[in-house]
Amino acid sequence: MTLTAATLATGCSNKNTSGKDLDLLTGTPWKYEKAGFDNDDGTFDALDPRISGSEKDNTVIFCKDGTGYSELNHKSRNGNPDSLPFIWAFQNGDSTIYFQDTYYKVRELSPNRFEIYADQRIGGNNTRYTIVFKH
Repeated sequence: MTLTAATLATGCSNKNTSGKDLDLLTGTPWKYEKAGFDNDDGTFDALDPRISGSEKDNTVIFCKDGTGYSELNHKSRNGNPDSLPFIWAFQNGDSTIYFQDTYYKVRELSPNRFEIYADQRIGGNNTRYTIVFKH
């Protein structure tokens, strides 16, 4: 059975929490705009091929209870799921978010844009992985 984004968004448990960032994050499903590596100059040096490809069309839904779903736009076959659950959590006064098994810094969370990044060390070089979501 395939769940639509609207069903997932309204089916999320709603704990008695409040806060501007929580409402902005959980109010409407998000879509990937782009993701990749950036040396923090505002220009992506290498785009993540998963996000620039088919994953870009997936809908990402953050629920207020700390769960979420990535609904796959390209429906799978052979018993693979049509949506992938995840957990998330704000930390440090909402300046950090745990998402996809990584702690990301929140660069921007506005009604139409959500941008997060994680600094990493790859092959002896410092780099920054950035994900940008949009509505």
